[in-house]
Amino acid sequence: MITGATCSGKTSLSIDLAKKINAEIICADSRSVYKGLDIVSAKPKKEEMQGVKHHLLDIVTPDCDFSAGDFAKEAQRTIEQIKKEGKNVIVTGGTWFYIKSLLDDKKLPQVGINKKLREELNLKTPDELWEMLYKLDSTRAQQIHKNNKDKVIRSIEMCIGLNMPISEYVREDKEQYGAKWFMPKIEREELYQRINKRVDIMVGEGLYDEWQKNKTLYPNSKMLENTIGYREFFELERGEYKNFNEAVDKIKQRTRNFAKRQLTYFRSNKDIKSIGGIGEII
Repeated sequence: MITGATCSGKTSLSIDLAKKINAEIICADSRSVYKGLDIVSAKPKKEEMQGVKHHLLDIVTPDCDFSAGDFAKEAQRTIEQIKKEGKNVIVTGGTWFYIKSLLDDKKLPQVGINKKLREELNLKTPDELWEMLYKLDSTRAQQIHKNNKDKVIRSIEMCIGLNMPISEYVREDKEQYGAKWFMPKIEREELYQRINKRVDIMVGEGLYDEWQKNKTLYPNSKMLENTIGYREFFELERGEYKNFNEAVDKIKQRTRNFAKRQLTYFRSNKDIKSIGGIGEII
């Protein structure tokens, strides 16, 4: 398992490792699973893959709901397929809910998607949603930043579906893969510089045009509005920024804030070893 903050070098590290240990890569990213979200998710290009097979990219359209449980099922099936071919498996990504659902030693609660409830919840502000979750499950609420609307809504949905706080739900044991965990070693200031540079590259590659295309194709997709890199263009469209450059600066700021939270969490996880290169793995 190679995880870490966005823009920290997970993709290049995993590709270098895959070539050395005869492995294929499963992408654990909550945006690269969607077709058409190529630039905004920094999806690896074919030439970047260097011949290494990548799985779970472009598997659903943005108007489809895709949960952490869905990811775990697809990833488990793919792992067995790769192992049958005699190859090793590298799971790469920074979406913690995806990673946890796959590699945790406990099964996730089986709570389906409630579209009507989600439509109602999406009309509420982040503060209203977080307060609602806090009343349902104060422990769970304190584990999620209130601006992470997708996770807050899913947590509310699960509390209602289970008719109890998620934090009190006793999960069943499941098969363990015995994964080894690594993350690229990077200082915060360098990470921020990389993020700023990547956003500039994304804008240059046509991020705004990609947003326009997807919002036209999938006008009812709330996922698009909750995606950093698209969210700001929706806000620009509503007149919340003075100009395009201000919206781009907001993308950089929100991405840095998101990466900071990721970095803090992953560094606090004792199962994850911070490494400077694949020489520290093989």
